[in-house]
Amino acid sequence: MTLKYHLAEIMQTVEVAVPENKRIPFGWQAVAVGGSQSLTVRMGWTDKVIPVFPVGDSIQLRITAALDVREMVLIEAVTIKSRRLVDVFDIRYASTLQPFAIQLIPDDWEAVIEEGIELRMREGSMPFWILVPDSTLRDQASLLFPHLLVSDSASTQQFASEQQMLRMLSSLSSLQPFGWLEGCVLDGLMDLSQALGEPRFEEAARAHLALYLDDNNRLKYEDPLSEPSDGKVYGIEGTLPFAAWARLQPDHPVMEQAISLWISHLREDGAICGTGMLSAEGSYTVAYPMAVLARVRQDAALAETAVRQLEVRRQLLTHSDGDLYLRCYTDGSLTFRHWARAHAWYLLGLIRTLMELREAGHSSAGADRCAAEFIRASNVALSYQSPKGLWSVFLDEPSTGPDTSGSAGIAAALALGANFGLLPEHARLAAERALRSLLQYVTPDGVLGHVAQSNKGGEALQRSGYRVMFQMATGLLGQLYAALRR
Repeated sequence: MTLKYHLAEIMQTVEVAVPENKRIPFGWQAVAVGGSQSLTVRMGWTDKVIPVFPVGDSIQLRITAALDVREMVLIEAVTIKSRRLVDVFDIRYASTLQPFAIQLIPDDWEAVIEEGIELRMREGSMPFWILVPDSTLRDQASLLFPHLLVSDSASTQQFASEQQMLRMLSSLSSLQPFGWLEGCVLDGLMDLSQALGEPRFEEAARAHLALYLDDNNRLKYEDPLSEPSDGKVYGIEGTLPFAAWARLQPDHPVMEQAISLWISHLREDGAICGTGMLSAEGSYTVAYPMAVLARVRQDAALAETAVRQLEVRRQLLTHSDGDLYLRCYTDGSLTFRHWARAHAWYLLGLIRTLMELREAGHSSAGADRCAAEFIRASNVALSYQSPKGLWSVFLDEPSTGPDTSGSAGIAAALALGANFGLLPEHARLAAERALRSLLQYVTPDGVLGHVAQSNKGGEALQRSGYRVMFQMATGLLGQLYAALRR
């Protein structure tokens, strides 16, 4: 099997300051394309990597976003001397640390290698920032820096997809912004460590977490807007990583940051939520890490607070006809009906919280109601699974097409529910069907593709058919893979 990264060297760029109040993650370097100055970046491969386009191979050029993007951007890749347009990066509402790819064809290969590539913006109002190689981490996080990926057809076979997915997750290439995105990856790593008994996954989780701390062991990271959020948790979606952290370092002082955030966002009805809005994400990003912390601290009151998070969401986000919404606003309005990732967050939060409560020996009438709700909600999700094993972006709208991230999350919850004894065997079989289909969407180097982009672009972008690769989604796939191997 051929699978090789060829990292680019930045040959020419204009140094400009990072926008005020923004920060590149981990202190890494980045260059900018576009904006009011029409900035361009030139990159090349001085080792001439491969002189002839390998017959039967696939070659992609990848770049990774260094800052959050809140618009649609088109970046042209042009050969430097002959000005041949190789392809255009279609980048919409990118998340920090999210890679994007274009496909090279044999006719362009010689010019790309001999001349190098110039990146220039065709559409977009703000500069697009691209990570560039870090001398100490280039071999540990190759996915995140500009590169050519050369792969052959053998790398797309199922076994290869599984192994590459596991390899990618257990490296720094799977890094995500601190919060729910990174939490999905960390849970995948912790689950795989337990299911497969291989230390590389826990070691990777520890390596990830270390990057979000400063020299004084305090939180140092950027929020979803790429703004520094040092020494605090940016919001309720930012507490998901503490589930893994509480398992690895239950006495770490950062645990108090999560608790402080929860207390500051507590409503009269007992829900912990963002300003003006209750979300399904909170089932997974609040109730579940809270339950982990309650278990490791043997805190029955905290366990009941976790249960309360699930119960309020059941009351406000679900309807008797089976509908589930992502968000409920203070005026009673509901949005993102039957969105696949809403089902994933809701189900994962329920089952993972219940698993923690059982391990802690905690039982209550509220926990029993949550178990019944998990069974009900799982049956709703099962009723929408497609014959190929996946779920559409909006479950009851097949025309929106499958979303691999929501599908991986839903299937992982089903597999965990079957393992836990709440769901019958057919739920586990449904999860297995999903895994087989999902592995077909894994890139040659192990990233889950065909993911509905983050919902910063609203429901319109979710319905547009636009798809991306995403380490977050690979973390969900890792959770599914681990659950089916327990």
